Amino acid sequence: MKKNILSFLFLSMLLECSYAQVVRCDHEKLLTENFNMVLEKADRAKSQSIFVIPTVVHVVYKSQTENISESQIMSQFNVINNDFRLRNSDTLNVDPDFSKADVKIEFCLARRDPDGNPSSGINRISTNEDDIGLSERYYQIQPAWNPDEYLNIWVVDYGEINGNIVLGRATPPGHTPRSQDGVVINYQAFGTTGPVVPSYDLGRTLTHEIGHWLNLLHIWGRNDQNPNCADDDLIADTPNQSDVYFNCNTNPSFSCGSKDMLSNYMGYVEDACMGNFTQGQRDWMRNALVTLRPSLLLSNGCLPVGLDEVKLKARTHIFPNPVNQKLTIQFDQMVDRSLEARIHDLKGKLIHASTIPEGTTSHSIATFDLKEGVYLLILKDFRFVIKQKIVVQH
Repeated sequence: MKKNILSFLFLSMLLECSYAQVVRCDHEKLLTENFNMVLEKADRAKSQSIFVIPTVVHVVYKSQTENISESQIMSQFNVINNDFRLRNSDTLNVDPDFSKADVKIEFCLARRDPDGNPSSGINRISTNEDDIGLSERYYQIQPAWNPDEYLNIWVVDYGEINGNIVLGRATPPGHTPRSQDGVVINYQAFGTTGPVVPSYDLGRTLTHEIGHWLNLLHIWGRNDQNPNCADDDLIADTPNQSDVYFNCNTNPSFSCGSKDMLSNYMGYVEDACMGNFTQGQRDWMRNALVTLRPSLLLSNGCLPVGLDEVKLKARTHIFPNPVNQKLTIQFDQMVDRSLEARIHDLKGKLIHASTIPEGTTSHSIATFDLKEGVYLLILKDFRFVIKQKIVVQH
């Protein structure tokens, strides 16, 4: 059965994208202030560093069919890592008139939970409810792991709207409630194996939705109900276009006076016909990560929990918290090798760095000159990273 994509606008101002059987995405309308911030700081996105995002998959299921396999989950991670690193064979779909970019963003299944305990990055939660994606009960049944440190993905039975199966939805930076921050994907459009539905069985729904989560609009801009040439996605190297393409169209029009792009991940074509983010989209997403989701770059969610770390955490005491004049790090035993102590603000800026020498039992950091607010204390060596939020109050 051939599937088309329809658009549907929630009264709550959530944007649905579906399969007529299908809605490709259901993302929040992106905030104008987010775009202004990105425009102001675009140059910060152009480094060649590879950003790795710790990711947790919450499988919220009623039936065993919905309780997807680990192999299905791993197949999806192969797709997004290939797509964001320009390692997919589908780059052949990209018209030579358009750019295609290695975004230099990768995704790992979290190796630790928010409390520092070992994790597989896969969290399974059973429910007796149907259509859990549409009810928005998914994030109440399983609230997001700390969105400052993890990309949360809920894999659910999304249900239907007027006979149209919803494929996915994403929240932009700054979304509230924070317990909902992340991406929701229909289990039938997640990965490349298991109960996936043609022609959305190559994992591109998640690629598309992560694009929204990193502040990208659809290729035609913000007006999903009536795309027109007066609107735009604010990306310089994507064409201004008013036509929305479905299926596997290979005959682009010149809807706004220039050739339309068919292969972009932020469009609505079927999975097999997608193939690229542009260089401009690369910079936009990387800058959204640096400026709008910066604490993710400080997360240690990808690092395994080692025995040395467990032992050190058990004998480390950080006080007072909240702190005024001086923060003390007290160890029950002398540390067996030097540690690095850092304080960052929640935008990722380094505020303090010092060394805790081998043999130390107590280390102090002056905080009297810090502005009131929340900071992140990091203790690290080559074996592990220990993190704790601290609050400065004067």
